Amino acid sequence: MKGFPGFPDGKQRLTAVPSLFFSDLLPIIDDLAELKVTLYAIWALSYKEGKVRYLRLADFLSDAEFVRGLGGGTINEATDMLLDGIERAVHRGTLLHVNIESADGHMDLYFLNTEKGRTAVDGITRGEWRPTPN
Repeated sequence: MKGFPGFPDGKQRLTAVPSLFFSDLLPIIDDLAELKVTLYAIWALSYKEGKVRYLRLADFLSDAEFVRGLGGGTINEATDMLLDGIERAVHRGTLLHVNIESADGHMDLYFLNTEKGRTAVDGITRGEWRPTPN
């Protein structure tokens, strides 16, 4: 097990986690990969800018340290655990998933299941909104 030296003194950036996460969601999450994916999504989305915040599958995959931390003996096994964690979070309703066509082919987008996330997915589904390329 890799040790953790603790949080350093001084001002640290904080990530807001909705209270309902602790009261309603945490008690029913029964898979470590799903828990890690959910917390990672909340954290990563807090760094996004703009009115509509989403993560691409590539955003999860590009954080090699996070993916390795999901476990498995190989990067392929860790990636499988990531995909399973994402699928579980989508199935539970924590994350919303939409697949769109882009210039590079299909793109998977993930939104936190909030009012803004639901509105964005609805707009994409109705063809009223498309994310701008990164």
